[in-house]
Amino acid sequence: MTLEKSFDDIEEPDLLALVTDKVSEGRVIEYKRDLPNTTHDGKKEFLADVSSFANASGGHIIFGVPEENGLPTGITGVPSSDPDGEILRLQNLIRNGIEPRLQGVVIKEIRLQSGTFAFILRIPQSWSKPHVVNFENYWRFYSRTSVGKNQLDVSEVRSAFLQSGTLADKIRLFRDGRLGSILSEQTPTPLFPGARIVVHLIPYVAFEPAVSFPLDALANNRYSLTPLNGSVTNYRFNFDGLLTMSTFNKGQSTGYVQIFRNGIIEAVDTSILEPMERLFIPSVTFESEIIKGVSVYLTTQKQMTVSPPISLMVSLLGVSGYIMAVNSQLQRRRNSFPIDRDTLILPETIFESYPSDIPRALRPTFDAVWNATGWDKSYSYNDQGEWGKGPNR
Repeated sequence: MTLEKSFDDIEEPDLLALVTDKVSEGRVIEYKRDLPNTTHDGKKEFLADVSSFANASGGHIIFGVPEENGLPTGITGVPSSDPDGEILRLQNLIRNGIEPRLQGVVIKEIRLQSGTFAFILRIPQSWSKPHVVNFENYWRFYSRTSVGKNQLDVSEVRSAFLQSGTLADKIRLFRDGRLGSILSEQTPTPLFPGARIVVHLIPYVAFEPAVSFPLDALANNRYSLTPLNGSVTNYRFNFDGLLTMSTFNKGQSTGYVQIFRNGIIEAVDTSILEPMERLFIPSVTFESEIIKGVSVYLTTQKQMTVSPPISLMVSLLGVSGYIMAVNSQLQRRRNSFPIDRDTLILPETIFESYPSDIPRALRPTFDAVWNATGWDKSYSYNDQGEWGKGPNR
């Protein structure tokens, strides 16, 4: 389907191809001749359509395309003197009329050769479902099948809530299983001994049945898939997917990145927390390397066409007794205290869409590590939440 391309690249020829190819309405696409009107029924119908896609597999609503028996009959467009205002109206409807708040919906207008506009909504499959239309005393749940949207009955709503809880459990069980393997030295490449930093980026879509992403293109660009605090010195395909390794010496690595075929990325490092005279967490290096790594791994997932939401989970293994190393200015304020446990499971961060400010998104993760060493927060941030501009630099 032509709409599978980058959303920003969709233009009038792509819409015309839907007509030419006779792409029917169904589970992932719906055509509308007109924009939703301002009546109660018009708004309610629009919200039902949007929520039905979010509660199913996601999809597109295209306004300005009439249909007959589910097939598009042409591209008539919608007259509008203020397309930006129309987009804002639709965004406000979605924000105020669907609970829980629906993330990741994007809307664009396409100016047609006729001078009118087509409007396209791309609605991602939601992993906070089920979403309910809650609009002016109207409360209904919707989903979609191959024949269009349908209202959920009580048993279907109950099942949707149960599935949502099961997904969260699957993500945590995957993370816990991988941490168990790392602690027992069952890693895809042997690692140097010592404390470990483990980063997991787990897309929700990874747990869809039979999901698999091609990895051949990543192998051609493997040297960009750098382990934390290192570079790629070796790589190979393995049963799980693609593996890159850093500083392979005497049969051991300082770290690796495992890209799973289902879109999950796992990065493990032993070099940042390497024991010196004392057990230190080098605060600036620790944070900067995780920021850099997460940036690279999210870019990789985006290139793989992995759809958010994506759960970021950072864990520290073997860190009992470690303290936070800070600059001399902060050292004069107070002492760091040693971490009182061997394993730190840091707060989960969920990216509903690909983030534009990764350092800001990672602040709760870093704050938790500083808390574990006796500090009230990460002092790498200033009062405006900008990383690298705080007193610890």
